[in-house]
Amino acid sequence: METSPFLARRNIGLDFLRAILILEGVLYHAARSLPGNNNSWYYIANKNESIAFSSLIEFVHTFRMEAFFFLSGMFSAMVILRKGKDFFIDNRKKRVLLPLVGAFAFIPPVMYLITSFIGGEQITHTGLLHSWGYLHHLWFLVSLTIMSLIVPVSWCEKISALFRRLPLPVIVTAIIIACNFFFAVKYVVKDMGELVALLPVTARFFIYYVAGYALYVNRDKIPEIKTSIILKSWLLLPFGLLTYLSFYIILDRQIEGVMKYIPVLIASVFSVLFSFWLVFFFEKMSIKESKTVKLVVDSALVVYIMHYPVVIFFSWYADTWLGRAFSLSYVATITVIGLGCSLLLYFMVKRSKVLSTIFGLKPATVKPAPAPLRPE
Repeated sequence: METSPFLARRNIGLDFLRAILILEGVLYHAARSLPGNNNSWYYIANKNESIAFSSLIEFVHTFRMEAFFFLSGMFSAMVILRKGKDFFIDNRKKRVLLPLVGAFAFIPPVMYLITSFIGGEQITHTGLLHSWGYLHHLWFLVSLTIMSLIVPVSWCEKISALFRRLPLPVIVTAIIIACNFFFAVKYVVKDMGELVALLPVTARFFIYYVAGYALYVNRDKIPEIKTSIILKSWLLLPFGLLTYLSFYIILDRQIEGVMKYIPVLIASVFSVLFSFWLVFFFEKMSIKESKTVKLVVDSALVVYIMHYPVVIFFSWYADTWLGRAFSLSYVATITVIGLGCSLLLYFMVKRSKVLSTIFGLKPATVKPAPAPLRPE
């Protein structure tokens, strides 16, 4: 049995997990420039494809955002129950909506300039205006805004009440079915425009969001949930390996058609179970709030917002630095550059009161210099 209530106080482990899930996007976007099944990406490098590495990246991507929205729902429930709905709405406006508006003001035109330069296309005023029709990597802030500020909290409360009455295997099955339904809808409407395609994507991730919300509301059931056989490490680790191998086989044999979605179906089961497991694992980790951990947690959102144009530009610019065979070194180089440049931009944002407000940060405080000693 639990010796202390679940999340009775701030948990550094889960804050760190949420930051890592966000920042892994830098590696993912750097890796997408490798040749393979990503021919629609902004730039495809002249490098050999690494099947093992590409499979790993695709595998991690199947649960990264799922676990992130699961955590977001859990933290949303915690804030609402502790500080009320009005505080939560005000907080989401400052920490989600305002950063979205601020980032959307400059990310689309910057991306237009970069992609036009890489593609050797002429830059026009019309193209610049049309650039605001694309969300790029900001889609998750749009989805999170919808979940936090548009979807009624009462929906989450009703689902949480249903969650309480059902055993975990039934809950997991319902999540898997609902998520796969919206995944299929996404591919039906994918050619209807980015905003239309975002609707089933948001609905799918809302399933994870509300599952995390319900978990916190029913946190007294967590000791029982933890003991479920479907969340045992000895079962999840081989299942994760099986999921990875399914991606590897599809990429290695270049399987097309309906068969290529088999790894996605397998991953849809793994990602639900793994989201629960990750929360319980990191909640118990004894991570102390060091300067490094605090920096990672505080900078994660700004770094993620800023990294996108940096990674795309250097994916093109650095393509000639390394030989064709150095695929992993190429991705590692782009990832380090993306993280480094974005972290510098974070420090610049942090020092500005206006930019700190826009990106939901607390501005850096400058300690006043000590007064000079007066001679007696």
